[in-house]
Amino acid sequence: MSSPQYLVSPALAEMLNDCSIDRIMAIDLQWNIIAWNRTAEMVSGIRGAEILGRNLLEVFPQCRQDKELLQAMELAFSGIKSFVPAHRERFNRQHYENHFIPLKSEEGKLLGIMNIMHDVAHRIKAEQQLHKLNIALKKKYEQLERANEEQAQITYITSHNIKEPLRNVYSSLELLIRAEAKSLSDGGKANLRRMQSSLNRMNLLLDDIVALSGIHAPMDEGTPVDLNEVLQQVSAQLTEKLLSSDATVAAAVLPVVNGYKDILHYLFLYLMNNAIRFRPHQAPLRIAISSQSVTMPDNDPYEEGQRAFFKISVTDNGTGFEPEDAERIFLMVDKMPQKYASSGAGLAICRKIMLAHDGFIEAEGWPGKGAAFHCYFPLITG
Repeated sequence: MSSPQYLVSPALAEMLNDCSIDRIMAIDLQWNIIAWNRTAEMVSGIRGAEILGRNLLEVFPQCRQDKELLQAMELAFSGIKSFVPAHRERFNRQHYENHFIPLKSEEGKLLGIMNIMHDVAHRIKAEQQLHKLNIALKKKYEQLERANEEQAQITYITSHNIKEPLRNVYSSLELLIRAEAKSLSDGGKANLRRMQSSLNRMNLLLDDIVALSGIHAPMDEGTPVDLNEVLQQVSAQLTEKLLSSDATVAAAVLPVVNGYKDILHYLFLYLMNNAIRFRPHQAPLRIAISSQSVTMPDNDPYEEGQRAFFKISVTDNGTGFEPEDAERIFLMVDKMPQKYASSGAGLAICRKIMLAHDGFIEAEGWPGKGAAFHCYFPLITG
């Protein structure tokens, strides 16, 4: 059974042409205008009756100055579809892209060309807004670069110009204690030792500040990093501390993640140091390191679904902490209770490392029973 044949009447074709939101014009082989739809009338203010049959270049002599437009039309007259984009300095193209389509009879004979003028003002506006955003982003980037340079200078001053006087004061106190040991009372010696202890703490705090300021995502792309190798290197570095704490480290097979090996070394170093620092008082230290794949809701409002992560957990049986302090322990500037005596820089650095890897870190604490730190690395697929 053959399909029915539908014939489009000239009236229907003209109605469809007039309903188009694009400006539509057609010219014959002599460049005389043979079609001019209603949208063209509304935009130009020229009625079809006033323009039909007239030569295009006589009605719009400005077109003669647009070589790109004329070449596209000549190409269409040769039987090939052509196109010119919008151009804010060209007549009739400020907000319009022009498509030129050859008009042929059923026998394939060229009768003229149709010009469809599509309004792209909304796209041009979006491009202009994007351009402004790019300029603003460039300025912000330059400001960030200046801020980074200033931070680098502050870090240099911190690590060199401030630490040197601290060392001098500490050494002077030590010389004073030795020289005046006989004349100093036990209380006086204790006070001087406390001063030295405070200087040591200040020195360590400066080291933590320098380390924290130095952790950032490098400009280069991350590379595959075997976390098993990183853990082995950190364990070797902490051998003496682990032995003195009677510690046992039980580690599962860890994954390969995309990242930066140098700063991932610090992640495990600080987490294991944290476990050693808050080890149990009357029991051997036990550190367990595990890994699993998890999915979590995507918090990005522009994306849907879930994100996959490698969850690396470092769990110990140390002194732990109150559950309500699970967020505060990552804040270096927050004053923690004395029982958590620490600058907080180590965990602040861990958080910064995870942010540099497009991940995050969470903590769980059980007072007197231990703590767990969960590091989430994006699972890259593709």
